[in-house]
Amino acid sequence: MSGDGVLLLLILGMFLLYAGMILHSNYKNRKLFLYQAEQNWGKTPDVSYTADQMERISVYGRQACCREEFYIDEITWKDLDMDRVFQQMNHTVSAPGEEYLMYLLRTPRLEEKVLKKRDRLSQWFAEQKEQRCSLQMTLSGVSKDRRYSIGEELQFLKKASPISVHKHQLLCASAVICLLVMLFQPVCGFFLFLAAACVNVADYYGGRDRKASALCLGCFKSVLQMMDTAGKVEKCQWEELGEYCQSMGLARRNLKRFHRSSHWLFGICSASGSLEAVFADWLRMIFHLDLIWYNKMLREIQEHEEDARVLLECLGGLDCAIAAASIREMLPVWCRPVFRREMRIQAENLYHPLLRNPVPGSFQLEGSMLLTGSNASGKSTFLKSAALNAILAQTIFTCPAVSYQAPLCRIITSMALSDNLERGESYFMAEIKSLKRILEAAGKEGALLCMVDEVLRGTNTVERIAASSEILKSLCQKQVFCFAATHDIELTYLLEDCYKNYHFDEEISGRDISFSYELKKGRAVSKNAIRLLSVMGYEEKIVTAAQETAREYERTGVWKK
Repeated sequence: MSGDGVLLLLILGMFLLYAGMILHSNYKNRKLFLYQAEQNWGKTPDVSYTADQMERISVYGRQACCREEFYIDEITWKDLDMDRVFQQMNHTVSAPGEEYLMYLLRTPRLEEKVLKKRDRLSQWFAEQKEQRCSLQMTLSGVSKDRRYSIGEELQFLKKASPISVHKHQLLCASAVICLLVMLFQPVCGFFLFLAAACVNVADYYGGRDRKASALCLGCFKSVLQMMDTAGKVEKCQWEELGEYCQSMGLARRNLKRFHRSSHWLFGICSASGSLEAVFADWLRMIFHLDLIWYNKMLREIQEHEEDARVLLECLGGLDCAIAAASIREMLPVWCRPVFRREMRIQAENLYHPLLRNPVPGSFQLEGSMLLTGSNASGKSTFLKSAALNAILAQTIFTCPAVSYQAPLCRIITSMALSDNLERGESYFMAEIKSLKRILEAAGKEGALLCMVDEVLRGTNTVERIAASSEILKSLCQKQVFCFAATHDIELTYLLEDCYKNYHFDEEISGRDISFSYELKKGRAVSKNAIRLLSVMGYEEKIVTAAQETAREYERTGVWKK
Protein backbone atom coordinates (compact mmCIF):
# COMPACT_ATOMS: atom_id res chain seq x y z
CA MET A 1 0.00 0.00 0.00
CA SER A 2 1.29 3.48 -0.93
CA GLY A 3 2.15 6.15 1.62
CA ASP A 4 -0.89 8.17 0.53
CA GLY A 5 -3.18 5.20 1.21
CA VAL A 6 -1.67 4.69 4.64
CA LEU A 7 -2.23 8.36 5.49
CA LEU A 8 -5.86 8.18 4.33
CA LEU A 9 -6.46 5.06 6.42
CA LEU A 10 -4.81 6.77 9.37
CA ILE A 11 -7.07 9.82 9.03
CA LEU A 12 -10.14 7.56 8.61
CA GLY A 13 -9.15 5.58 11.68
CA MET A 14 -8.77 8.79 13.71
CA PHE A 15 -12.26 9.90 12.72
CA LEU A 16 -13.75 6.50 13.60
CA LEU A 17 -11.94 6.57 16.95
CA TYR A 18 -13.23 10.07 17.60
CA ALA A 19 -16.79 9.01 16.71
CA GLY A 20 -16.53 6.08 19.10
CA MET A 21 -15.29 8.37 21.85
CA ILE A 22 -18.29 10.65 21.26
CA LEU A 23 -20.75 7.76 21.53
CA HIS A 24 -19.07 6.47 24.67
CA SER A 25 -18.99 9.99 26.17
CA ASN A 26 -22.72 10.45 25.45
CA TYR A 27 -23.54 7.16 27.16
CA LYS A 28 -21.46 8.04 30.23
CA ASN A 29 -22.88 11.57 30.41
CA ARG A 30 -26.46 10.32 30.22
CA LYS A 31 -25.86 7.69 32.88
CA LEU A 32 -24.14 10.22 35.15
CA PHE A 33 -26.88 12.81 34.68
CA LEU A 34 -29.67 10.37 35.53
CA TYR A 35 -27.80 9.26 38.64
CA GLN A 36 -27.23 12.86 39.77
CA ALA A 37 -30.86 13.80 39.04
CA GLU A 38 -32.04 11.00 41.30
CA GLN A 39 -29.52 11.85 44.03
CA ASN A 40 -30.31 15.59 43.96
CA TRP A 41 -34.09 15.15 44.03
CA GLY A 42 -35.50 16.95 47.06
CA LYS A 43 -32.06 18.18 48.17
CA THR A 44 -30.91 21.78 48.67
CA PRO A 45 -28.77 22.77 45.64
CA ASP A 46 -25.07 22.99 46.45
CA VAL A 47 -24.35 25.86 44.04
CA SER A 48 -23.07 29.36 44.78
CA TYR A 49 -23.66 32.43 42.63
CA THR A 50 -21.71 35.65 42.29
CA ALA A 51 -23.49 39.01 42.23
CA ASP A 52 -22.78 39.29 38.48
CA GLN A 53 -24.28 35.88 37.80
CA MET A 54 -27.42 36.74 39.75
CA GLU A 55 -27.71 39.96 37.78
CA ARG A 56 -27.52 38.05 34.47
CA ILE A 57 -30.07 35.45 35.54
CA SER A 58 -32.43 38.31 36.53
CA VAL A 59 -32.41 40.02 33.11
CA TYR A 60 -35.29 38.04 31.62
CA GLY A 61 -37.36 38.28 34.81
CA ARG A 62 -36.99 42.05 35.02
CA GLN A 63 -37.98 42.44 31.36
CA ALA A 64 -40.96 40.09 31.53
CA CYS A 65 -42.38 41.20 34.89
CA CYS A 66 -42.96 44.73 33.57
CA ARG A 67 -45.67 43.27 31.32
CA GLU A 68 -47.53 41.84 34.32
CA GLU A 69 -50.36 43.37 36.32
CA PHE A 70 -48.29 43.06 39.51
CA TYR A 71 -44.70 42.15 40.37
CA ILE A 72 -42.37 42.20 43.36
CA ASP A 73 -40.47 45.50 43.33
CA GLU A 74 -36.76 45.84 44.12
CA ILE A 75 -37.27 47.06 47.70
CA THR A 76 -39.47 44.10 48.58
CA TRP A 77 -37.10 41.71 46.77
CA LYS A 78 -34.16 42.90 48.87
CA ASP A 79 -36.18 43.08 52.11
CA LEU A 80 -37.07 39.41 51.81
CA ASP A 81 -33.59 38.33 50.64
CA MET A 82 -35.18 36.79 47.55
CA ASP A 83 -31.83 36.19 45.83
CA ARG A 84 -31.01 33.73 48.60
CA VAL A 85 -34.49 32.20 48.39
CA PHE A 86 -33.97 31.73 44.65
CA GLN A 87 -30.62 30.03 45.14
CA GLN A 88 -32.03 27.55 47.65
CA MET A 89 -35.01 26.81 45.42
CA ASN A 90 -33.20 26.64 42.10
CA HIS A 91 -33.72 22.93 41.41
CA THR A 92 -33.78 23.57 37.64
CA VAL A 93 -31.43 21.85 35.18
CA SER A 94 -31.47 24.30 32.26
CA ALA A 95 -30.79 27.95 31.47
CA PRO A 96 -34.46 28.64 30.55
CA GLY A 97 -35.47 26.94 33.81
CA GLU A 98 -33.44 29.09 36.18
CA GLU A 99 -34.27 32.31 34.32
CA TYR A 100 -37.98 31.47 34.31
CA LEU A 101 -37.86 30.54 38.00
CA MET A 102 -36.48 34.00 38.73
CA TYR A 103 -39.38 35.46 36.75
CA LEU A 104 -41.92 33.30 38.64
CA LEU A 105 -40.68 34.45 42.03
CA ARG A 106 -40.94 38.07 40.88
CA THR A 107 -44.52 37.75 39.63
CA PRO A 108 -47.02 36.29 42.13
CA ARG A 109 -50.17 35.47 40.21
CA LEU A 110 -53.56 36.93 41.00
CA GLU A 111 -55.45 34.18 39.11
CA GLU A 112 -56.04 30.92 40.96
CA LYS A 113 -56.67 29.04 37.70
CA VAL A 114 -53.08 29.57 36.53
CA LEU A 115 -51.68 28.42 39.88
CA LYS A 116 -53.75 25.24 39.96
CA LYS A 117 -52.61 24.38 36.44
CA ARG A 118 -48.98 24.66 37.60
CA ASP A 119 -49.78 22.53 40.63
CA ARG A 120 -51.29 19.72 38.55
CA LEU A 121 -48.19 19.53 36.36
CA SER A 122 -45.82 19.55 39.36
CA GLN A 123 -47.85 16.79 41.02
CA TRP A 124 -47.72 14.70 37.83
CA PHE A 125 -43.93 15.02 37.67
CA ALA A 126 -43.67 14.08 41.36
CA GLU A 127 -45.59 10.84 40.63
CA GLN A 128 -43.95 9.97 37.29
CA LYS A 129 -40.28 9.42 38.06
CA GLU A 130 -39.32 7.89 34.71
CA GLN A 131 -40.92 10.65 32.63
CA ARG A 132 -39.52 13.30 34.96
CA CYS A 133 -35.93 12.09 34.69
CA SER A 134 -36.22 11.65 30.92
CA LEU A 135 -37.52 15.20 30.53
CA GLN A 136 -34.80 16.60 32.80
CA MET A 137 -32.21 14.91 30.61
CA THR A 138 -33.77 16.51 27.54
CA LEU A 139 -34.07 19.96 29.12
CA SER A 140 -30.43 19.92 30.20
CA GLY A 141 -29.57 20.21 26.52
CA VAL A 142 -29.98 23.97 26.96
CA SER A 143 -27.13 24.18 29.40
CA LYS A 144 -26.63 26.86 32.04
CA ASP A 145 -23.95 29.36 31.02
CA ARG A 146 -22.58 31.49 33.83
CA ARG A 147 -21.04 33.97 31.33
CA TYR A 148 -24.31 35.08 29.72
CA SER A 149 -28.02 34.49 30.19
CA ILE A 150 -30.53 33.92 27.39
CA GLY A 151 -32.46 37.00 28.50
CA GLU A 152 -29.28 39.05 28.25
CA GLU A 153 -28.56 37.68 24.77
CA LEU A 154 -32.08 38.40 23.51
CA GLN A 155 -31.85 41.92 24.89
CA PHE A 156 -28.57 42.51 23.06
CA LEU A 157 -30.05 41.29 19.75
CA LYS A 158 -32.26 44.37 19.46
CA LYS A 159 -29.29 46.70 18.90
CA ALA A 160 -26.94 44.27 17.10
CA SER A 161 -25.64 45.27 13.63
CA PRO A 162 -24.56 43.18 10.60
CA ILE A 163 -20.88 42.46 9.89
CA SER A 164 -18.86 42.18 6.65
CA VAL A 165 -18.59 38.50 5.67
CA HIS A 166 -16.38 38.63 2.52
CA LYS A 167 -13.10 37.97 4.35
CA HIS A 168 -14.60 35.00 6.15
CA GLN A 169 -15.90 33.54 2.88
CA LEU A 170 -12.36 33.69 1.42
CA LEU A 171 -10.82 32.06 4.49
CA CYS A 172 -13.43 29.31 4.40
CA ALA A 173 -12.82 28.74 0.66
CA SER A 174 -9.07 28.40 1.25
CA ALA A 175 -9.64 25.66 3.84
CA VAL A 176 -12.07 23.82 1.54
CA ILE A 177 -9.60 23.96 -1.38
CA CYS A 178 -6.91 22.45 0.82
CA LEU A 179 -9.26 19.58 1.68
CA LEU A 180 -9.89 18.99 -2.03
CA VAL A 181 -6.13 18.93 -2.66
CA MET A 182 -5.90 16.14 -0.05
CA LEU A 183 -7.96 13.91 -2.35
CA PHE A 184 -5.21 14.01 -4.99
CA GLN A 185 -2.10 14.82 -2.95
CA PRO A 186 -2.84 13.65 0.60
CA VAL A 187 0.46 14.62 2.21
CA CYS A 188 0.78 18.01 0.54
CA GLY A 189 -2.93 18.73 1.02
CA PHE A 190 -2.79 17.77 4.69
CA PHE A 191 -0.01 20.24 5.46
CA LEU A 192 -1.68 22.95 3.36
CA PHE A 193 -4.92 22.38 5.29
CA LEU A 194 -3.02 22.50 8.58
CA ALA A 195 -1.50 25.86 7.62
CA ALA A 196 -4.88 27.24 6.47
CA ALA A 197 -6.51 26.02 9.68
CA CYS A 198 -3.91 27.82 11.82
CA VAL A 199 -4.44 31.07 9.91
CA ASN A 200 -8.24 30.77 10.13
CA VAL A 201 -8.25 29.97 13.85
CA ALA A 202 -5.94 32.91 14.56
CA ASP A 203 -8.21 35.26 12.60
CA TYR A 204 -11.33 33.78 14.21
CA TYR A 205 -10.21 34.74 17.70
CA GLY A 206 -8.03 37.73 16.84
CA GLY A 207 -10.36 39.50 14.41
CA ARG A 208 -12.87 42.18 15.31
CA ASP A 209 -15.91 40.44 13.81
CA ARG A 210 -15.85 37.57 16.28
CA LYS A 211 -15.63 39.97 19.24
CA ALA A 212 -18.39 42.21 17.84
CA SER A 213 -20.76 39.29 17.26
CA ALA A 214 -19.87 37.06 20.25
CA LEU A 215 -23.01 37.71 22.30
CA CYS A 216 -25.31 37.32 19.29
CA LEU A 217 -23.58 34.09 18.27
CA GLY A 218 -24.18 32.84 21.79
CA CYS A 219 -27.85 33.75 21.40
CA PHE A 220 -28.05 31.88 18.08
CA LYS A 221 -26.65 28.82 19.80
CA SER A 222 -29.11 29.16 22.70
CA VAL A 223 -32.09 29.53 20.35
CA LEU A 224 -31.01 26.52 18.30
CA GLN A 225 -30.53 24.48 21.45
CA MET A 226 -34.02 25.50 22.61
CA MET A 227 -35.50 24.55 19.22
CA ASP A 228 -33.74 21.19 19.27
CA THR A 229 -34.83 20.55 22.86
CA ALA A 230 -38.41 21.64 22.16
CA GLY A 231 -38.54 19.20 19.23
CA LYS A 232 -37.47 16.35 21.51
CA VAL A 233 -40.08 17.34 24.12
CA GLU A 234 -42.81 17.34 21.47
CA LYS A 235 -41.90 13.76 20.52
CA CYS A 236 -42.75 12.63 24.06
CA GLN A 237 -46.46 13.11 23.23
CA TRP A 238 -47.49 13.19 26.89
CA GLU A 239 -51.00 14.55 27.30
CA GLU A 240 -49.95 16.63 30.33
CA LEU A 241 -47.54 18.65 28.15
CA GLY A 242 -50.03 19.27 25.35
CA GLU A 243 -50.42 23.03 25.82
CA TYR A 244 -46.66 23.53 26.08
CA CYS A 245 -45.98 21.42 23.00
CA GLN A 246 -48.57 23.33 20.98
CA SER A 247 -46.97 26.69 21.81
CA MET A 248 -43.44 25.40 21.16
CA GLY A 249 -44.51 23.82 17.86
CA LEU A 250 -45.87 27.13 16.59
CA ALA A 251 -42.72 28.98 17.67
CA ARG A 252 -40.50 26.40 15.96
CA ARG A 253 -42.46 26.72 12.72
CA ASN A 254 -42.04 30.49 12.80
CA LEU A 255 -38.29 30.02 13.30
CA LYS A 256 -38.02 27.38 10.55
CA ARG A 257 -35.97 29.51 8.17
CA PHE A 258 -33.54 30.41 10.95
CA HIS A 259 -33.22 26.73 11.86
CA ARG A 260 -32.85 25.54 8.25
CA SER A 261 -30.07 27.97 7.44
CA SER A 262 -28.01 27.56 10.57
CA HIS A 263 -28.98 24.66 12.82
CA TRP A 264 -26.10 22.47 11.71
CA LEU A 265 -23.62 25.05 12.96
CA PHE A 266 -24.62 24.50 16.56
CA GLY A 267 -27.16 21.70 16.57
CA ILE A 268 -24.65 18.94 17.20
CA CYS A 269 -23.32 20.58 20.36
CA SER A 270 -26.32 20.22 22.59
CA ALA A 271 -24.29 19.95 25.76
CA SER A 272 -21.53 22.36 26.61
CA GLY A 273 -18.19 20.68 27.23
CA SER A 274 -19.09 17.43 25.39
CA LEU A 275 -16.92 15.93 22.64
CA GLU A 276 -19.48 17.03 20.04
CA ALA A 277 -19.18 20.58 21.32
CA VAL A 278 -15.40 20.48 20.95
CA PHE A 279 -15.70 19.09 17.41
CA ALA A 280 -18.27 21.73 16.45
CA ASP A 281 -16.10 24.49 17.91
CA TRP A 282 -13.19 23.39 15.72
CA LEU A 283 -15.40 23.37 12.63
CA ARG A 284 -16.49 26.93 13.34
CA MET A 285 -12.96 28.12 14.08
CA ILE A 286 -11.50 26.61 10.91
CA PHE A 287 -14.29 27.39 8.42
CA HIS A 288 -15.83 30.54 10.04
CA LEU A 289 -19.25 29.09 9.30
CA ASP A 290 -21.05 31.01 12.06
CA LEU A 291 -19.58 34.33 10.90
CA ILE A 292 -20.47 33.65 7.25
CA TRP A 293 -24.10 32.98 8.15
CA TYR A 294 -24.21 35.64 10.88
CA ASN A 295 -26.11 38.38 8.99
CA LYS A 296 -28.83 36.05 7.74
CA MET A 297 -29.23 34.50 11.18
CA LEU A 298 -29.35 37.91 12.85
CA ARG A 299 -32.08 39.15 10.51
CA GLU A 300 -34.22 36.05 11.05
CA ILE A 301 -33.94 36.05 14.84
CA GLN A 302 -34.63 39.79 15.11
CA GLU A 303 -37.85 39.26 13.15
CA HIS A 304 -38.89 36.34 15.39
CA GLU A 305 -37.58 37.40 18.77
CA GLU A 306 -40.97 36.80 20.39
CA ASP A 307 -40.94 33.17 19.24
CA ALA A 308 -37.56 32.71 20.92
CA ARG A 309 -39.11 34.06 24.13
CA VAL A 310 -41.99 31.58 23.80
CA LEU A 311 -39.47 28.72 23.67
CA LEU A 312 -37.72 30.09 26.76
CA GLU A 313 -41.01 30.38 28.65
CA CYS A 314 -42.30 26.93 27.70
CA LEU A 315 -39.06 25.05 28.39
CA GLY A 316 -38.53 27.15 31.52
CA GLY A 317 -42.08 26.50 32.67
CA LEU A 318 -41.62 22.72 32.37
CA ASP A 319 -38.29 22.86 34.21
CA CYS A 320 -39.86 24.98 36.97
CA ALA A 321 -42.76 22.55 37.34
CA ILE A 322 -40.26 19.77 38.05
CA ALA A 323 -38.28 22.09 40.34
CA ALA A 324 -41.44 22.91 42.33
CA ALA A 325 -42.03 19.20 42.91
CA SER A 326 -38.43 18.83 44.12
CA ILE A 327 -38.81 21.87 46.39
CA ARG A 328 -41.85 20.27 48.01
CA GLU A 329 -39.80 17.15 48.65
CA MET A 330 -37.08 19.32 50.22
CA LEU A 331 -39.39 21.11 52.67
CA PRO A 332 -39.93 19.35 56.02
CA VAL A 333 -43.59 20.44 56.01
CA TRP A 334 -45.60 22.04 53.21
CA CYS A 335 -49.18 22.53 52.11
CA ARG A 336 -51.15 23.79 49.16
CA PRO A 337 -52.69 27.21 49.80
CA VAL A 338 -56.44 27.72 49.94
CA PHE A 339 -57.51 31.03 48.43
CA ARG A 340 -60.66 32.67 49.79
CA ARG A 341 -62.52 35.82 48.81
CA GLU A 342 -63.08 36.99 52.39
CA MET A 343 -60.42 39.25 53.87
CA ARG A 344 -58.93 36.82 56.35
CA ILE A 345 -55.53 35.15 56.67
CA GLN A 346 -55.35 31.91 58.60
CA ALA A 347 -52.01 30.10 58.95
CA GLU A 348 -51.04 27.09 61.03
CA ASN A 349 -47.37 26.42 61.87
CA LEU A 350 -46.07 28.81 59.25
CA TYR A 351 -42.25 29.01 59.05
CA HIS A 352 -39.34 30.47 57.06
CA PRO A 353 -37.86 27.86 54.63
CA LEU A 354 -34.30 29.23 54.83
CA LEU A 355 -33.98 28.62 58.58
CA ARG A 356 -32.47 25.32 59.69
CA ASN A 357 -34.53 24.95 62.87
CA PRO A 358 -37.47 27.35 62.50
CA VAL A 359 -40.06 27.86 65.22
CA PRO A 360 -43.44 27.78 63.43
CA GLY A 361 -46.14 30.32 64.20
CA SER A 362 -49.92 30.20 63.88
CA PHE A 363 -52.42 33.04 63.63
CA GLN A 364 -55.82 34.03 62.31
CA LEU A 365 -56.25 37.62 61.25
CA GLU A 366 -58.97 39.82 59.85
CA GLY A 367 -57.50 43.24 59.23
CA SER A 368 -54.06 44.32 60.43
CA MET A 369 -51.50 43.32 63.05
CA LEU A 370 -49.18 45.37 65.29
CA LEU A 371 -46.21 43.35 66.48
CA THR A 372 -44.11 44.26 69.53
CA GLY A 373 -41.17 42.69 71.32
CA SER A 374 -37.47 43.21 71.96
CA ASN A 375 -34.68 42.98 69.40
CA ALA A 376 -33.83 39.45 68.20
CA SER A 377 -37.13 38.12 69.58
CA GLY A 378 -38.40 37.11 66.13
CA LYS A 379 -40.47 40.04 64.81
CA SER A 380 -38.61 40.57 61.51
CA THR A 381 -38.34 36.84 60.84
CA PHE A 382 -42.07 36.45 61.33
CA LEU A 383 -42.85 39.29 58.93
CA LYS A 384 -40.53 37.75 56.31
CA SER A 385 -42.06 34.30 56.85
CA ALA A 386 -45.60 35.60 56.32
CA ALA A 387 -44.63 37.57 53.19
CA LEU A 388 -42.62 34.68 51.73
CA ASN A 389 -45.46 32.22 52.31
CA ALA A 390 -47.76 34.53 50.35
CA ILE A 391 -45.24 34.77 47.48
CA LEU A 392 -44.65 31.01 47.29
CA ALA A 393 -48.39 30.38 47.51
CA GLN A 394 -48.97 32.59 44.47
CA THR A 395 -45.99 31.35 42.43
CA ILE A 396 -45.38 27.62 42.97
CA PHE A 397 -48.64 26.91 44.86
CA THR A 398 -46.64 25.73 47.85
CA CYS A 399 -46.50 27.05 51.43
CA PRO A 400 -43.98 26.20 54.18
CA ALA A 401 -46.80 25.64 56.68
CA VAL A 402 -49.27 23.01 57.89
CA SER A 403 -52.15 25.03 56.42
CA TYR A 404 -52.52 28.43 54.77
CA GLN A 405 -55.70 30.28 53.79
CA ALA A 406 -55.78 33.82 52.40
CA PRO A 407 -57.09 35.92 49.53
CA LEU A 408 -54.90 36.48 46.48
CA CYS A 409 -52.83 39.54 47.40
CA ARG A 410 -50.30 41.96 46.07
CA ILE A 411 -47.26 41.84 48.37
CA ILE A 412 -45.09 44.83 49.31
CA THR A 413 -42.68 45.51 52.19
CA SER A 414 -40.60 48.22 53.86
CA MET A 415 -38.09 46.51 56.12
CA ALA A 416 -34.33 46.34 55.47
CA LEU A 417 -33.73 49.91 54.29
CA SER A 418 -30.47 51.85 54.29
CA ASP A 419 -29.29 55.32 53.41
CA ASN A 420 -28.14 56.02 49.83
CA LEU A 421 -24.84 57.89 49.77
CA GLU A 422 -24.76 58.13 45.98
CA ARG A 423 -28.09 59.96 45.89
CA GLY A 424 -27.36 61.87 49.07
CA GLU A 425 -30.42 60.35 50.79
CA SER A 426 -30.55 59.80 54.53
CA TYR A 427 -32.08 56.71 56.09
CA PHE A 428 -35.19 58.70 57.00
CA MET A 429 -35.64 59.89 53.39
CA ALA A 430 -35.34 56.31 52.17
CA GLU A 431 -37.94 55.30 54.76
CA ILE A 432 -40.58 57.86 53.89
CA LYS A 433 -40.20 57.14 50.15
CA SER A 434 -40.59 53.44 50.81
CA LEU A 435 -43.70 53.97 52.96
CA LYS A 436 -45.21 56.31 50.39
CA ARG A 437 -45.18 53.60 47.74
CA ILE A 438 -47.08 51.33 50.17
CA LEU A 439 -49.69 54.04 50.73
CA GLU A 440 -50.07 54.41 46.97
CA ALA A 441 -50.42 50.64 46.55
CA ALA A 442 -53.12 50.58 49.25
CA GLY A 443 -55.20 52.96 47.14
CA LYS A 444 -55.39 50.51 44.24
CA GLU A 445 -58.04 47.87 43.71
CA GLY A 446 -57.52 44.39 45.13
CA ALA A 447 -56.16 42.90 48.34
CA LEU A 448 -52.78 44.11 49.58
CA LEU A 449 -50.43 42.42 52.05
CA CYS A 450 -47.83 44.86 53.38
CA MET A 451 -45.03 44.38 55.90
CA VAL A 452 -43.55 47.35 57.75
CA ASP A 453 -40.66 46.84 60.17
CA GLU A 454 -39.91 49.60 62.71
CA VAL A 455 -41.98 52.44 61.30
CA LEU A 456 -39.95 55.65 60.88
CA ARG A 457 -37.11 54.46 63.09
CA GLY A 458 -34.89 57.12 61.52
CA THR A 459 -36.30 60.12 63.44
CA ASN A 460 -36.99 61.33 66.99
CA THR A 461 -39.45 59.62 69.32
CA VAL A 462 -42.22 62.26 69.44
CA GLU A 463 -42.45 62.79 65.67
CA ARG A 464 -41.97 59.07 64.99
CA ILE A 465 -44.98 58.08 67.10
CA ALA A 466 -47.13 60.93 65.78
CA ALA A 467 -46.33 60.31 62.11
CA SER A 468 -46.22 56.51 62.21
CA SER A 469 -49.59 56.30 63.99
CA GLU A 470 -51.21 58.33 61.20
CA ILE A 471 -49.48 56.34 58.44
CA LEU A 472 -50.58 53.05 59.98
CA LYS A 473 -54.12 54.40 60.42
CA SER A 474 -54.16 55.21 56.70
CA LEU A 475 -53.23 51.60 55.95
CA CYS A 476 -56.09 50.34 58.09
CA GLN A 477 -58.40 49.68 55.14
CA LYS A 478 -60.82 46.90 54.28
CA GLN A 479 -58.68 45.49 51.45
CA VAL A 480 -55.33 45.84 53.26
CA PHE A 481 -53.50 43.45 55.57
CA CYS A 482 -50.79 45.46 57.30
CA PHE A 483 -48.25 43.63 59.47
CA ALA A 484 -46.27 46.28 61.34
CA ALA A 485 -43.49 45.71 63.89
CA THR A 486 -42.52 48.41 66.39
CA HIS A 487 -40.71 49.07 69.66
CA ASP A 488 -43.10 51.92 70.47
CA ILE A 489 -45.60 50.47 72.95
CA GLU A 490 -47.50 53.78 72.69
CA LEU A 491 -48.68 52.69 69.23
CA THR A 492 -50.38 49.62 70.66
CA TYR A 493 -52.72 51.96 72.56
CA LEU A 494 -53.13 54.59 69.86
CA LEU A 495 -54.02 51.97 67.24
CA GLU A 496 -55.82 49.35 69.31
CA ASP A 497 -59.13 50.10 67.56
CA CYS A 498 -57.80 49.12 64.13
CA TYR A 499 -54.80 46.83 64.78
CA LYS A 500 -54.71 43.48 66.59
CA ASN A 501 -51.81 43.31 69.03
CA TYR A 502 -49.34 40.43 68.94
CA HIS A 503 -45.90 40.10 70.48
CA PHE A 504 -42.76 38.04 70.98
CA ASP A 505 -41.04 37.85 74.35
CA GLU A 506 -37.86 36.57 75.99
CA GLU A 507 -36.65 35.34 79.34
CA ILE A 508 -33.61 36.66 81.23
CA SER A 509 -32.17 34.56 84.01
CA GLY A 510 -28.99 35.90 85.55
CA ARG A 511 -26.67 36.49 82.63
CA ASP A 512 -28.58 34.19 80.26
CA ILE A 513 -31.19 35.28 77.77
CA SER A 514 -33.48 32.94 75.83
CA PHE A 515 -36.11 33.55 73.14
CA SER A 516 -39.09 31.30 72.54
CA TYR A 517 -39.80 32.82 69.08
CA GLU A 518 -43.47 32.02 69.65
CA LEU A 519 -46.10 34.45 68.40
CA LYS A 520 -48.44 35.45 71.24
CA LYS A 521 -51.56 37.58 71.39
CA GLY A 522 -51.52 41.00 73.08
CA ARG A 523 -48.91 43.73 73.40
CA ALA A 524 -45.43 43.12 74.81
CA VAL A 525 -45.36 43.80 78.55
CA SER A 526 -41.73 43.07 79.39
CA LYS A 527 -39.09 45.81 79.20
CA ASN A 528 -35.76 44.06 79.15
CA ALA A 529 -33.65 46.35 76.97
CA ILE A 530 -31.80 47.87 79.94
CA ARG A 531 -31.42 44.50 81.64
CA LEU A 532 -29.76 43.23 78.45
CA LEU A 533 -26.96 45.73 79.10
CA SER A 534 -26.20 43.86 82.30
CA VAL A 535 -26.36 40.52 80.50
CA MET A 536 -23.80 41.79 78.00
CA GLY A 537 -21.40 42.84 80.77
CA TYR A 538 -21.99 46.60 81.06
CA GLU A 539 -20.94 48.27 84.32
CA GLU A 540 -23.63 48.02 86.99
CA LYS A 541 -23.68 51.78 87.61
CA ILE A 542 -24.71 52.39 83.97
CA VAL A 543 -27.48 49.79 84.20
CA THR A 544 -28.78 51.09 87.55
CA ALA A 545 -28.76 54.72 86.43
CA ALA A 546 -30.61 53.84 83.23
CA GLN A 547 -33.30 51.96 85.16
CA GLU A 548 -33.80 54.86 87.56
CA THR A 549 -34.04 57.35 84.70
CA ALA A 550 -36.64 55.19 82.93
CA ARG A 551 -38.75 54.81 86.10
CA GLU A 552 -38.64 58.58 86.70
CA TYR A 553 -39.83 59.28 83.17
CA GLU A 554 -42.68 56.76 83.46
CA ARG A 555 -43.77 58.38 86.74
CA THR A 556 -43.57 62.06 85.69
CA GLY A 557 -43.52 62.07 81.90
CA VAL A 558 -40.43 64.29 82.01
CA TRP A 559 -36.83 63.29 81.35
CA LYS A 560 -34.64 63.99 84.38
CA LYS A 561 -31.34 65.79 83.78
